[in-house]
Parts: sequence; structure tokens; C-alpha cells
Amino acid sequence: MKFVLSGVFWLVISAGVFGQNKTDAAGKKQGAWTKYSSDGITPLYTGTFKDDLPIGEFRYFYPNGKVKSIVRNETRERAYVWFYFENEQLLSEGQYINMQKDSLWKTYNEQGFLVSAEYYKNNRLNGEKRIYYLQNQWERGELKIAQLDTYKDSLLHGPHTAYFSSGTLKEHGRYENGLKTGGWESYHPEGQVASRLKFRKGKAYGYCIAFDENGAELYRSYWLDGKSLKGEELKKYFRQCEINGVTPEE
Repeated sequence: MKFVLSGVFWLVISAGVFGQNKTDAAGKKQGAWTKYSSDGITPLYTGTFKDDLPIGEFRYFYPNGKVKSIVRNETRERAYVWFYFENEQLLSEGQYINMQKDSLWKTYNEQGFLVSAEYYKNNRLNGEKRIYYLQNQWERGELKIAQLDTYKDSLLHGPHTAYFSSGTLKEHGRYENGLKTGGWESYHPEGQVASRLKFRKGKAYGYCIAFDENGAELYRSYWLDGKSLKGEELKKYFRQCEINGVTPEE
């Protein structure tokens, strides 16, 4: 009897699957579809097709049956997508154009806090990216930004700014094609300059100067091609600069 019941159950499941999933004479998917895993029971996705193209809402599932993602097909080219953790909290959301990430995407943690917001073009980071503080995330009705960067073709390119949780400036500098460039400054929590350093093609050069909260110089070190020069090595380099008629800062 148990075997017979199992067989009936399998026939019911199979009838449901094949009764729902239909193709036309040309072999194109039409109407509501549910695709199952190899066990024939666990759904992988549900959705609707017209002439083999997805239309409307599709739902994709984890092996435990919980929703993994929801895809809302708005046009043939454009779809808005929500991804979820297994605890059903939203993981990320954004749109695809021609199956490539595009425009604003937001990412969350498993507790529901917004982690970052970033912009894409053709599946590559382009434009502003914001990273947010998770603790006490809202202040005076605004999200607290931890870091703000600009990207071009998925490379850091443009101003970089970091903030303390209080909202005061923590660090400021600039990137060019993924590499640090120009003058960079870091700050004490109360706003005073903590250090200054320059970069050329991602490598520190010249004097790095550190300051205390009162603006007094604590120390300075000299950098060349990303390496700190000390002792005899530093003296030798300065002598060579003098011979060549250049200043160490050039």
C-alpha cells in the first residue's frame, strides 16, 4: 500500500509539472512554468513565458524552498531584481539592462541594515559608491556615511572621502585609474589634520607629516616610490638630489 501511495503521489506531482509547463509547436515556452530540481519536488523557479521570453514576475528558490530572488521583467531588456538571504532578509536590489547590472544597486546585511549603495553601467561600477555605518545608522533623519568613492569602469577614479561615525571628516584624497594620486590627508575625530602624504601612481612620495590634536608636528618620514627611506639610505638619496639639482619633493 505504501508503494502504491508513493506512486500516486509521484504521478500527481508529475501531472502538475507537465500539465503546467507547455511549449507550442515551435518548441517555445508558453504560459506559467515551474522548474523543479532533480528530485521532482523542490522548485527552482516559477514564472511565466510568452514566446520563450520571460514576462512579469519570476521567483527563484533556495533548496529549503525559501525565496532566493524575485525578478520583475519590465521589458525585454529591463528587469528589476531583489536577492534575499535564507533568513528572508533582503540582500540586494537593483536593475539589469540586457542582463547587465545598471544604475543604482543597494546591498544590505542579514539584520536589514543598508550596507552600500553604488551605481553600475554595463555590469561595471560607474559613478558614486556609498558605504554606510551599521551602528546607529540613522542620525537626524539621514543615513550615516562611512565612505564615499567614485568609480569608472570598476576602478576607483575621483575623490575619496571617509567619515567618523560622528560625521566629521576622517580621510580625504583622490584616485586615478584605481591608484592613489596627489595629496591625501587624515584627520583627528575633532577635525584637526592628523597626517599629510602625497601619492604618484599609487606610491607614496615626499614627506609624510603627522600632527597632534593641537596642530604640533609629531614626526615626519620621507617616502620614495612607496618605500620609507631612513638613515644612510635617506642621506644618500638627498645627496643625489643635490647633485642633480632637484628638491626631494619633486
